[in-house]
Order: sequence, then C-alpha cells, then structure tokens
Amino acid sequence: MTLSLPPRSFFYLGHAYEPTLEIRLDDGVLRLPMSWVGSGRSADEGIWVAELSSLPADGEWQFRLDLGDGRCEQPEFAPFYTTTLRRVWFQDHQAFGYRPAPVVSPPQVVKIPEFKGRLSPRPLYIYLPRGYDEHTEKRYPVLYMHDGQNCFEAFVDDSYAGSWQADITANLLIRQGLMRECIIVGVGNGQEQRILEYLPPYARHLPPPRRPTKPVTPEEAAEQPQRPLRPVSGRANHTAAYYREVAAYVEQTYRALPDRDARATCGSSMGGLLSVYLAWEHPDFARHHAALSPSFWITRNPDGSMEAVNRLRSLPRRDVRLWLDSGTRSTPTRGDDGMRDTQLARAALLAAGYDEGRDFVYYLDEGAIHSETAWAARLPLIFQFLFPTTDDDLL
Repeated sequence: MTLSLPPRSFFYLGHAYEPTLEIRLDDGVLRLPMSWVGSGRSADEGIWVAELSSLPADGEWQFRLDLGDGRCEQPEFAPFYTTTLRRVWFQDHQAFGYRPAPVVSPPQVVKIPEFKGRLSPRPLYIYLPRGYDEHTEKRYPVLYMHDGQNCFEAFVDDSYAGSWQADITANLLIRQGLMRECIIVGVGNGQEQRILEYLPPYARHLPPPRRPTKPVTPEEAAEQPQRPLRPVSGRANHTAAYYREVAAYVEQTYRALPDRDARATCGSSMGGLLSVYLAWEHPDFARHHAALSPSFWITRNPDGSMEAVNRLRSLPRRDVRLWLDSGTRSTPTRGDDGMRDTQLARAALLAAGYDEGRDFVYYLDEGAIHSETAWAARLPLIFQFLFPTTDDDLL
C-alpha cells in the first residue's frame, strides 16, 4: 500500500479503536485524534495517522497513545516515549523513521574470534541493528569502538573490567528514535601491547615486559632478555592502518556505508587518546569521534605541555565532530580523571577556532570516576551525539 504523507506525520500500526496521539507539553498534554488510513497486517489491525505540524523544528519531544478502548501505549519505564524524529512509524512498541517490514528481527552481536591483519589477531564484536535481516536495501553508518572486549553485555565474559553495555544502550535509543540505526564494531585491543598500540607515534612509552608463554625456571628467567630501559615510540599509526583493514572487511561483509561522514570512533582512557589521534592525524577515516577521559598526560613533553593537546591548537583545522569528557575523580578517593587536561584540550580547540556545540562538545561528569561503569553511564549522551536521528524519507 502506498501512502501520501505530509512532511511531518505520526503513523501507528496496531490494534486500536479511535486512537489519540498524546504529546507532552510544558503546561499539559496536547491530544491529536488519529485518522484511519488503511488495514494493518491482520483483519483486526489498522494504520492510523496524525499530523505533527505543531512540533518545534528540532529537539526531543514526548508522546504516548490512548488507544480508545481503555488501553494506553506507553513505555514500561516512563509515562511517555521520547524521540527526536519528526516523521514516525510506530509499530510493536518501537519508533522508526521509515516504514519497516511487517516483522522486524531483533538486534544481535556476533563475534569474530580472530581477525587477522597487520596487528596481532584479535576478536571483533559486531552489533547489527534491528531489522538488519529484513531491510536488505538499507545501508548503515558504523561506529568503531576501541577495547572491543569491554563493549557489549552480550559478551561480558570477555571483558576485563565489566562491559559498557553498548548493545543495551543502542537498543534502547534506537527503539525510541533517539539514535540512528547503525552497525557498531568493537575492535579488540592488543592486551599487553594495548598502550603502545593506542599511543601516538609522537609520544614515547616504556613497554611492559612480555608475559612468558610457558612456565620458566629461575635459571631460564635469568638468561632471557631483560626489559628495555629506553622508551619506544607509540604505534597508533599502525593501529590506524589496522582499522582501515577492519573497515574494509566490515564494508565488504555487511551493509556498511563507506564514507567518512558515516563513520565514528569511540574510546576511553588510552582509547580516548586514540580517537583524538585518529580525528586529527587521520581525518579521512572518520568524521565523528568520542574521547572519554582521554589519557592526554602520557604525551607530556619535557616542558610540561602535552603534545596531543598542542596539536589540537596547531594543526590545520579538521572537519571533525568531537565529544570530549571526563569525570572529576580518578578513583573514589583521589585524582581528577584528567579533568584539568581535558579542560586544557577544550581551551586549545576554542583557540584553534572550533565552535563548541557544533564542532565539539565538552562534558564534565560531576562525581564520576575512571571506570567502565562511569563510561557506560555517559554512553546514551555520546551515542546521540555521534549518530543523531534523521528523518529517512522511506515511508
């Protein structure tokens, strides 16, 4: 069935008797009667529509449905749904920016145990959004998350400090139309080599000793090469090349959009530093980036300045969007989670002419510490920044 649509409209597919769309306002509730426009998936279902001409041009708004027979369609956890869409198809308790298939498959996370490239083999964790199986003509933006072992609750047993629950957060946001449907790729880290892999080549670090692959006697240990006494340069340039290999695989295997405007990166601590490095040193890879509690301190120069922050100010202007944040404590009892460093980074961005609110967002999470739990709590804001919803003209 083809429907002629006004520019702003709300469609409901389901069981109802003279439904009313209720929109929450500051001073009450606006009730919009809905019109029947066609039959649904079965004889007792219908398709109903209301125009949304009274909504502001952008921003969040809240709604629920009075189905006209004593029932109300609303979320379990709140009295109203929240969305940013201006053209909505509401079906099976989910908001879509387009008309979905009659039955939509749930999101899933698949694991590739050993992805091989120029870095050592490591797992990839790939989140595919709802309806991926049915909407075979649809292509998706991609979010590349560092420390992939920690990203998804579906594979929490692989994590070393708890998961970010990126799959749970994406599910919740996408269901309400607060985040674009996307593919999320958790790229595993190099474990003992993680710091060097995430460290920019303009910084140096003393690498950790290699773990023995088998038990050794004290005599054998004494004969083995000792840990080098000199720091070595970071290898984030090799990691950037590896991410291009990962992106090529994802774009060949899944329906991923291939251009930089449809790619994002996200990481915390050393992973946050890697996202900043990718944004400024490899800007053709991705346009959107999130740096949570980034480890700027590890790039400190002999004069006390941090090279990663200096380069935000001195390099030619990049066409990027950056989320920059920190908590206020490294642990519950000490430190500041790099708060002063991120404030210096914010000042460097402003000095370089970047527009706060358009080119970057700075967020200070009062009371948050340097932990997966704190980063997971900020993820809803970050996901909405990286991939905000757009009204797809596909109804």
